[in-house]
Amino acid sequence: MATPEELEKFKTGQAMIRAVFEDQEAEINGRAYKMTRMTHKQRRKVFAFYTRVGKQVETGDMSFIDSAEFEPVENVINNVVAYNDSLLSILGDAHWEKYPDDYVTFVMTMLPAISFPFLPAVPTD
Repeated sequence: MATPEELEKFKTGQAMIRAVFEDQEAEINGRAYKMTRMTHKQRRKVFAFYTRVGKQVETGDMSFIDSAEFEPVENVINNVVAYNDSLLSILGDAHWEKYPDDYVTFVMTMLPAISFPFLPAVPTD
């Protein structure tokens, strides 16, 4: 069973992710990343991956970002998120070369924000 502190942390995190989902925008280091329309299939792919790595994300273990399993998920994310009105898939690696300090926060934000409609209302053990 979750402790009261864990529940409060979960609620705060959920509120932040809900805000990104509802606004369709995340500000990272002063830069706005905007989610565009996406299909159920795209969102489902991100959610399925997030359910596998969610605990890792929570603990800061980002080792999955260099895995073959993450590549198709990253492609989905890059095809539905824009920076300065250009999809990240079009900007390519040049964007992350210019703003490498955004990348980890971006991944940690977009995985749950895109998955938000599927996330349960309360944490379970």
